[in-house]
Amino acid sequence: MVIVVGSGIIGSWIAYLFAKAGFEVYVFEKSENAGDGISGRNSGVLHSGIYYDESSLKSKLCFRGYELAIPFFEKNKIPFSICGKVITTGISDTITEEKDKQIEIEKLFANGKHLGISGIELFSNPGEHWKHVLGNSALWIPKTGIVDVSSYLKVLWQLGEEAGVKILKNKKVVRENGGVFALDLQSKVKEELEADVFINACGLYSDELFVSDAKGNNFEIRPNKGEYFRLNKQLPYETLVYPLPLKTSTALGVHYTFHLGGDAYAGPNSNWASSKEDYSINTQRSVYYESLRKIIDFYKEEDLSEGYVGLRPRLFLNGEAVKDFVIHKESNWIHLLGIESPGLTSSPAIAEEVVRMAG
Repeated sequence: MVIVVGSGIIGSWIAYLFAKAGFEVYVFEKSENAGDGISGRNSGVLHSGIYYDESSLKSKLCFRGYELAIPFFEKNKIPFSICGKVITTGISDTITEEKDKQIEIEKLFANGKHLGISGIELFSNPGEHWKHVLGNSALWIPKTGIVDVSSYLKVLWQLGEEAGVKILKNKKVVRENGGVFALDLQSKVKEELEADVFINACGLYSDELFVSDAKGNNFEIRPNKGEYFRLNKQLPYETLVYPLPLKTSTALGVHYTFHLGGDAYAGPNSNWASSKEDYSINTQRSVYYESLRKIIDFYKEEDLSEGYVGLRPRLFLNGEAVKDFVIHKESNWIHLLGIESPGLTSSPAIAEEVVRMAG
């Protein structure tokens, strides 16, 4: 028997692949609404893998995940669009900053070429190619896309259930005194669980199920808030527009994105949340607008209104930031830690890896 803790995109993929392989699979979800955590609150972007070092898990699993995801979307009629992405240097405040950005975008272009990402190009004066995009240089990545995450999750749950997956909601899994228990959040009844394999895929709460190892290594998840502001109109073309990524963070900076239903958003930013349930918007619209106007000149401040908030499971090991995914095997547990962007793109490949490790 396999027990998966968490019913987001990662947990759902893992449960589905285990069930397809013939295992008895149970998914335990603490929420009443499955998938309403990280998975239901991201921008739905399918990443190309250009940001990551080729030796990282993020790189390996992003590339493999993309390869698996596209045919899966096509087969199961999940709405998606390979719309491409522009990464621009944007407006710089100083000559030095402008020069630094030019160096960074050339490095990013070189990394993409090295990784073999097809079709990428480096453009001067991007506003001549994409109206309203600001900056001296921009990188075009045709491989990037977006997917309807809600439809994606529903298809995975349906396929999982058809394969025999059983989803149990309002059940919080805890580890106490060497045992594993499911606490029913409505009745408050606690029952002990036994399984051949436990999969910790509970995102923001994954550190709570990790037991420090013999060396005293301890993982901690700190919730990092990404706020989205809704835009009252779309750009006159369907392409994602990003700034250069932040050097000091795994966040990719405030960017322009859109959903397949027609809504357009700016976001997300990167701020520390007060808790793992803190979904409040704290950034003033004027501050947010100042970030957006450095890459696009299409909007006025009044075009922005508060949208929604996502939380990233930012991972720390003994107080030091960890920038890569961590997939850690401990006895009959497999822990998925720090699975933030490009977790959505990587999800089918992460599931493949977990099933392989469990075997």
